[in-house]
Amino acid sequence: MRGRGRSSMSRASAFSSLALLVLFATARSENGLAAQSAQPQGAATGALEGFVRLAGESLPASTRVQNATDPEACGLEHSLDDLLVSPETRGIQHVIATLVDVPTDRIPAGLPQRLVIDNSGCRFIPHVAVARVGDTIVAKNSDPVLHTTHYYRPLRSNVALPVEGTTVSRVFRRPGMIVVLCDVHGWMRAYIRVDVHPFYAVSDELGFVQISGIPPGSYTLELWHETLGTQQVQVEIRANETARLDIQYEPTRSLP
Repeated sequence: MRGRGRSSMSRASAFSSLALLVLFATARSENGLAAQSAQPQGAATGALEGFVRLAGESLPASTRVQNATDPEACGLEHSLDDLLVSPETRGIQHVIATLVDVPTDRIPAGLPQRLVIDNSGCRFIPHVAVARVGDTIVAKNSDPVLHTTHYYRPLRSNVALPVEGTTVSRVFRRPGMIVVLCDVHGWMRAYIRVDVHPFYAVSDELGFVQISGIPPGSYTLELWHETLGTQQVQVEIRANETARLDIQYEPTRSLP
């Protein structure tokens, strides 16, 4: 009886060991397939950088509007910041640069980020921003007056911010260009482009843009500006190298 008991226990132990070996081998196989289908960790990447400039010699001025709503808090005049050009570089601020049609196998995983759009001084700050699907946007009111943060197009949400210090969060679920307006102060406007990948940037006050961590390959770089429109250029990204660009926009309106 004791011999048969030990024999049964031995067979059960051997069966359990075999089952664990099979599960371990299956897990390794599945993990191997997943690693092959995604971008390898530590793979060499490239970057692109350069300036987006306005052609010509004259410098434009942003559109200015008169204000009669909450003038004690908002002032009597506002700039729309719709065309800001550096006198030093002729670089254009607030140009969105993003890669389009990025193959799925070149898109890295990433943790969700947080973007704050602040109603401050009766303006949206930032005026232009970029984000990724899955990121959180936080609407904030830093003014002592009622604001709304009204998202149009893919996000489609209207957030009331009645009290200074109020914040309300939403999550980007779909890609696209979001226009942000305030229903109380009609001059307030902002733009947010949402993509499925992280290969984007917004030009700074000198017109400089930089995108890093790009897997090697050929891409289309799309440039968008609220006044000057959209244009595309082809770029070639090589591992451990930086592609340098100098792109010009032609003026679309009379300049002084």
